[in-house]
Amino acid sequence: MIQDTLGRHSYARHPRRRSLPARLALVAATVAGGLLVVGGVAYAGAPNPTDRVVVHAGQTLWGIAQAHYPGTGVEQAVSEIESANHLRSADIRPGETLTLPAP
Repeated sequence: MIQDTLGRHSYARHPRRRSLPARLALVAATVAGGLLVVGGVAYAGAPNPTDRVVVHAGQTLWGIAQAHYPGTGVEQAVSEIESANHLRSADIRPGETLTLPAP
């Protein structure tokens, strides 16, 4: 309690507070926004697991690189495919499944 200049007692007024549902909604929105940001950052660096190719007879690593990485240097794309699949050379066999790294 606070006394005013005339000696009367009055209760101090607190700054207006948000209601409980409003505070909960604010917390939920903040958490959801944070999860979207963190999830976006995490997903951006992860390779797409559906980027796989099964090698068919007559296909070459060079041809696969040209088909799946247009506008990219083919030599660089071949090197990245070799690295992602732990290949020692560009030799591939029909039936082999290759993982294609994100461009």
